[in-house]
Amino acid sequence: MAVYGISVDSVFSHRAFAKELGGLPFELLADFERRLVEAYGVRREDVSGYSGMPNRSIFIVDHDGVIRWIWVRSKEEPFPNYDEVVAVATQVASSAVDK
Repeated sequence: MAVYGISVDSVFSHRAFAKELGGLPFELLADFERRLVEAYGVRREDVSGYSGMPNRSIFIVDHDGVIRWIWVRSKEEPFPNYDEVVAVATQVASSAVDK
């Protein structure tokens, strides 16, 4: 199983962020051109001055590239259920091992 954080910030910003936190247990990928933001349909246009920023979201993708679970931030659910995220990720990862 692999975990990646994806942000529209630059690689340089990611390095500074990780350094500030004393390191991260996963890799940060830069989507500076917002290709993944567009592909995954999480582009926001509702915040003045922040056109094209992504909506905070989580996608769990299996080893075949199939999206198995999605969470997208909303007013009703500003944070994901982290226990559910871990449970689903663990289930998807273990199903890859069973193949």
